[in-house]
Amino acid sequence: MTNEERAKLIDKLDRSFQAMPLWAKTACKHAMGAPDRDPKTGERLLSFRSVIAIASDFTLETLRDDFKDKLR
Repeated sequence: MTNEERAKLIDKLDRSFQAMPLWAKTACKHAMGAPDRDPKTGERLLSFRSVIAIASDFTLETLRDDFKDKLR
């Protein structure tokens, strides 16, 4: 995945996540097992975007497939 494709996918995933109701956001974050802190820097990850920005391409592609009917 190129950097441009990655950036576009992160934007789409974040927009779709923001459009979800609170219960769905909570379920999504729980299912992802998202970390609270960036493993490289130790900084807190305060948003969904910050979590997916450090995710591997494989994880982003999995989320894309999971969100396929809801991507905005």
